[in-house]
Amino acid sequence: MDWFLLNLIFLGIPVAITGLNVWNVFAKRKLIPRLLLLLTVFLGIFFYLCYFCYRDELTTIEWNEPVYEGYKHAFVSNEFELSFWILFAVGVASLFTIALVPAKKLSPIAASIAFAGVLIGNALNLFYCLQVAPLFFMKTPPYFEGLLECAPILFHFNILLLSIYYVRKQILELIPLMDGKIERTNSVLIKRLYSFLKKVLHWHVAVFAALVPLAVLIEIVLILFGQGADGFIKMFTMTADWTFSTQTPPPPLEYTGHYLCTVAAGGHKKLVKPLRFGNRRGAKILVNRQLMVANAFEELIQEKAPRLHKKIRGFYDAHGYPLSRLITTPLRADVVYVLMKPLEWIFAFTLYLFCTNPEEKILKQYA
Repeated sequence: MDWFLLNLIFLGIPVAITGLNVWNVFAKRKLIPRLLLLLTVFLGIFFYLCYFCYRDELTTIEWNEPVYEGYKHAFVSNEFELSFWILFAVGVASLFTIALVPAKKLSPIAASIAFAGVLIGNALNLFYCLQVAPLFFMKTPPYFEGLLECAPILFHFNILLLSIYYVRKQILELIPLMDGKIERTNSVLIKRLYSFLKKVLHWHVAVFAALVPLAVLIEIVLILFGQGADGFIKMFTMTADWTFSTQTPPPPLEYTGHYLCTVAAGGHKKLVKPLRFGNRRGAKILVNRQLMVANAFEELIQEKAPRLHKKIRGFYDAHGYPLSRLITTPLRADVVYVLMKPLEWIFAFTLYLFCTNPEEKILKQYA
């Protein structure tokens, strides 16, 4: 698949959906609003998952674990991740409520609670976008690697646009309904209540009034699930490298100077299969099978043919380090890992041919 098609899929489609959502917020003539809601949510989740799969190094490593230079820790604390998903679910459920339930079927209290839920969801969206804002300042190469950085912020920005559109639409539909209810009722109290809610400014007051009990209910749920009363704060602050982070991470691990070290550390874990940490010249590195086999083969050459080893080592030192500096993304590390597979098999065959205990020699590397 060429880069143009990847650009079209991973940047063109989200940008097009964002443009349509912006249009619906400001234009009088609306374009496929309900279909656009479904496309935004479901395609947004799809691109979100693509991002998480591609950038697993940015989504799984807790702040107190070391990462390699150039990589980052998790956006949201793993310990308080449940708080994030509970608040996100409240926001999305409230948005679908006001988007799909007709205004005439929503009571004023139900509508106020739904609006309060949307407000909570939008606060989460805003803080999340600010949290991951440093992504735009990361040094990433062009094409597919750089385009995926837009996924988290674009998704939350589109949820915010949909919220603005549907909250305003719901309020505008409720105002004429209240006019009819005011005319039909004989109760002075009910008339005053509907007159109060009729004004858009007073709707904001009602939303904030509903926000308090809804927030209390969410707090109770978070406490019951062991997240604590301040889980919604700690999910952003108990992190490192991001906007609201308050934690200081350990020093970064070292992997430059050996391109197979770079591959073991930088490739996707499901492919390169890192096995354990090891020690290389006093520095802590991540080790996989390919790296250990290559190093064991080099050790064998050094033992059997030291002059040949010296020449091979000189060539490797001259070309290996510059090559390692080009492996700046998981995708590139994956490609190098696959290309090195035939050599790994040759190295392993040679070890099994000339060593009495080849597996012992392989496993002791970088110990």
